[in-house]
Amino acid sequence: MSQYLCHDFKTPRTNTSRRLPNSFRFVPFAFYLALVAGTYFVTMDIISYGAAKSDKIKFEQTKSQHDEETKKNDGTSQGITLETARANEVAKWVEGTRAVQPIAVRIARSVTGETRLTEVILERNEQLPNQLVLSMKMMGSSIQQVQTIQTNIEQLNYRAYSPQQSIKDGLIDYRSNLVWQAR
Repeated sequence: MSQYLCHDFKTPRTNTSRRLPNSFRFVPFAFYLALVAGTYFVTMDIISYGAAKSDKIKFEQTKSQHDEETKKNDGTSQGITLETARANEVAKWVEGTRAVQPIAVRIARSVTGETRLTEVILERNEQLPNQLVLSMKMMGSSIQQVQTIQTNIEQLNYRAYSPQQSIKDGLIDYRSNLVWQAR
C-alpha cells in the first residue's frame, strides 16, 4: 500500500456484500408505524380503564342506593306483614265476638215480676272472644228462674259451661261460662 491513504469508494469492491433489496426500505416505516399503533392502543386502553373505573364507581353508587331502597322496602314490608297479622287477629277476634245485647234482652225478658236482678255481669275473654262469663245475682227467685234463663240463652246458640249457683239468704248467685255453638 501506498503511504498516501485514499478512500475511493467509487470503484467497485469485490470483497463487500450485496446491497439489501428495495423492499427492506419499508422496515423503518413499519417500525415507526408499529410504535404509533402501539402508542394508540396503549392510550386507548388507559382511556378505557379510566372509563371502566368511573363506571365501576357509578355502579357501586347505584348498587348502594338499591341496597338502601331494598332495606327500606324490606322494613316497610315487614311492618305491613306485622300490621296484616295484627289485623287478622283483630278480624278473628271480631268474628268470634257476638253481640251481648241479645243475651241481656233474653235475661231481662226471662225474669218474672217478683224476681229482682241485683247484678248482671257479662265479661268477654280476650283470648277466646267467643266465650262470655255470665255472673248474676237475683233476689226473690227460685232455681226454676235460673233454668228458664239458661234455656233462653241456649236458644241464642250459647251453651252454659260449668254453671255454678249458690243460694244464701234468698240471694241466688249464678255464674257460668257461655260458649258459642255454631249450628
